[in-house]
Amino acid sequence: MKKITAFLVATLIGFILRQLGIPIPYMLGGIVTGFVLRAFLDGSFQWPREWRTAMLGVAGYGIGSNCTPETFLKLSQETLGIVGATLFTLAVSVGVATYMHRHTFANLLSSIMGVMPGGLTAMTVLMEDYKEADENVVVVSQCLRLFIVEVSVPFLAINLFGGQVIRQTGPSLWDTSVADFLSLFHPGWLLVVPLALGGRYLAGKAHMPTSQLLGPIIATALFACWQGSVPRIPAPAMAFAQLHIGLYVGTMLDREKLLKTHALIPNILIGSLLMVTSSACLALLLSRAYGFTALTAFLALAPGGIAEMCLSGMEMQQDVAVILTYQLIRVLAIALGVPFAIRKVFKPTEKGV
Repeated sequence: MKKITAFLVATLIGFILRQLGIPIPYMLGGIVTGFVLRAFLDGSFQWPREWRTAMLGVAGYGIGSNCTPETFLKLSQETLGIVGATLFTLAVSVGVATYMHRHTFANLLSSIMGVMPGGLTAMTVLMEDYKEADENVVVVSQCLRLFIVEVSVPFLAINLFGGQVIRQTGPSLWDTSVADFLSLFHPGWLLVVPLALGGRYLAGKAHMPTSQLLGPIIATALFACWQGSVPRIPAPAMAFAQLHIGLYVGTMLDREKLLKTHALIPNILIGSLLMVTSSACLALLLSRAYGFTALTAFLALAPGGIAEMCLSGMEMQQDVAVILTYQLIRVLAIALGVPFAIRKVFKPTEKGV
């Protein structure tokens, strides 16, 4: 009964955040609900790990479904810019993490996992393999970083790069909700089941880090490129997955350790703004090199999520294909490359379930 109540409360909070235009609203709703329950109401409350693991397959399918042959065509044409921009973003992130490690109580591994752009899900999965990783530092840093980025990027896009949101007449909230619900009954998206299970199994056999997330991403991406595209996850199914992932992440927070993380706030604030500012500077150079607008380049390089940055580009009538390609390569680089790099530097120790 307690889990049902928690799920309903998280759903309500997520719905409110969605109406306010907050990104990944249901995941944030789950995080808030799980944290409040664990920290203030019931210290023994936990969300089943198996449920979270199953929902990671849905999230992985959602990420991988963004891959198309056109994505890799764009990659082949702008390889130097895409790779350079990705490495630049990762270098700035490591620099911010190193500074945070030296000036706060957070160790280097926790700091790196906490500041990686677009790494909320991947890093919270990876940290389970390391006793040295402080769950509170990683989760708090990622959530605060995401909030700062999602507030500052639209502000700079409009006020610095001259972006204008184009308001278009669209369906009502009721019509949208009905369409989302009916999309659940389209059988095509159920490809998530074999792709997620098969990808996770093969990734586990290959001993990939965060195999429960990377496996579905890789399997779906390869299948999407072979077929040309795959059906997208319906909004209610993605919301359902976000809720489970968020509730699990929220219950990771420990109140006593969380009280010590207040020292991280200035560092996360400055570090996140530095990452956004450096993305804006690099965007000016990239736009001149490849001929697209500075605003398109900024949204492509900004350390936010694929969905949020692409949506902003659509509303401002920018080149969404460019934004998608750069954002997707960075996400895949973080999901694929960062875990391997961390394993090279830090010795993993499997935590108890």
